[in-house]
Amino acid sequence: MSARKVLILFLIALIFLIALVELSIGFYYVDSVQLCPLQPDIALFLSIGGVFLAIFFAAALGFIYSITPARFKAGKGLTTAQISAKGSSVGMQMLIGAIAFIFGACAFIFVVLLNTRVYGNMRKVQWTSPTGSNYCLYAISISAFAMVIANYVAFALLLLVAAILLLGIGL
Repeated sequence: MSARKVLILFLIALIFLIALVELSIGFYYVDSVQLCPLQPDIALFLSIGGVFLAIFFAAALGFIYSITPARFKAGKGLTTAQISAKGSSVGMQMLIGAIAFIFGACAFIFVVLLNTRVYGNMRKVQWTSPTGSNYCLYAISISAFAMVIANYVAFALLLLVAAILLLGIGL
């Protein structure tokens, strides 16, 4: 396996890991509304956003791979003509692109909602007095903040994978 393939697989695994960690954190705390009265829906945003991000990343990567030029997919001794013959049809590309767009729009909405909830309450939150109305468990608050940053990293990694595949970087 070439270094290019290893790099692409590592980046894809990292992208999905970020989405799955967000999903896991959200589902772990989804029933613990009382642990964060300041932001009672933050775990729900994490879990639903993680689902949409995972599906969006899968569809987007499938679409990117389907539109990758055949000369950049060459491997295992296949000629460019053989790879083109195995390629996907325009209708399939449009379907995958539409699915990626729909889930991308939903993922974008939940990323924006998560950003507004986290940054909107950043100065108000306190972790010391569980009886206060502005209390939020440290693990929930910091995890949500970390996932906001991780979402940006995942989108940057998606763009990096797209550049590597579509521009033939590393051949």
